[in-house]
Amino acid sequence: MLQDPAIKTITLAGVEQHPKLKAHVFWNTNTTDVYLSLENLPPAPEGMQYQLWAIVDGKPVDAGVFPLDHTDQITSMNQIPKAQAFAITLETKGGNPTPNLSQLYVMGNT
Repeated sequence: MLQDPAIKTITLAGVEQHPKLKAHVFWNTNTTDVYLSLENLPPAPEGMQYQLWAIVDGKPVDAGVFPLDHTDQITSMNQIPKAQAFAITLETKGGNPTPNLSQLYVMGNT
């Protein structure tokens, strides 16, 4: 998958409050498939879950929630046709329709 020239790798670096955190998005710009690889996100508190967002024309678009029990694997997320950035926030379990920006953990531009 990583050898495919259509795959764009986006590194999501920790924001000011979480500078040591990191994740990677592998985005197939031809098929719009999005895959997520986690590097070192801490466990989510009880009742909370991390959610991936695509920033499209300045607005967040839900790219899916993901489990943290398989951090050594690449997780398939929602398809995203276009995006200027990707970000991960901590949300209530099951995800939210809009991100809680006070709980922003990592972000990266495409």
